[in-house]
Amino acid sequence: MTSSTYEAAMIRVFADEGGYTNDPNDPGGATNWGITISDVRKYWKVDATPADVKAMPKLVAADIYRKHYATPLRYDDLPGFDYSVFDAGINSGIGRAIPWAGKAIGQPVRSIDDVVQIVGPVTDKVSLIQRYWAIRLSFLQGLSTWSHFGGGWGKRCARGEAAAVRMWLSVGAKMSDADVGKRMGQESAKASSQSKKAATVAAGSAAGSAAAAHPSLDVWHLSVSGKVALGVAIAFAVALAICFARQTITHTQRAAAYAAS
Repeated sequence: MTSSTYEAAMIRVFADEGGYTNDPNDPGGATNWGITISDVRKYWKVDATPADVKAMPKLVAADIYRKHYATPLRYDDLPGFDYSVFDAGINSGIGRAIPWAGKAIGQPVRSIDDVVQIVGPVTDKVSLIQRYWAIRLSFLQGLSTWSHFGGGWGKRCARGEAAAVRMWLSVGAKMSDADVGKRMGQESAKASSQSKKAATVAAGSAAGSAAAAHPSLDVWHLSVSGKVALGVAIAFAVALAICFARQTITHTQRAAAYAAS
């Protein structure tokens, strides 16, 4: 890879993926350095066992990432968007990473070549990066395994977004360290403000659902349609409260990640 951000990206990938795991809740099975046993058998050792995965050298994992993730995703041709798409491809698959780019751009894409063509002229890379990570996080939050892995995924997305923005500002936009620090502080403050707004809405929704279900309400004398309407209202208010509570956590993590980056 010739991109000046690739080395920093790989440091982050290995830090996020960690070493050997074989979590029964992870459909990838035995995994080392983020490389699943399926990829190990495909790209390194056809008859690999979990023990082989555990013993796989880090250099082998790095070679797999370079040849089978970074190259197909045209890492070097996506300045400002390189690490974002690369990390998504590793975490959720290349087949998802490319369509998410289209959603972030606001245009349908058929291949990574389309993404390269469209992203190049985009001047507001920061907003593009932020939209991409939000789309990725939304997908992860919808998975049945979110309850088990969500804590780590949420932090990874927050830290990854901040890192991608910093990479673009420093390398792509060629801003001075002082200006980069100032912009990262602004993004942290913006995320903090979004967190407070979401918390306010969540609290209001929770209060609304509690009021609707208050014991003094004579539910038993309501008509069937009235009971249904009340149930729907309570369910909607609870769902809204949960949604904005989740947004509160997300933006709080983002604020902390920008501040620390």
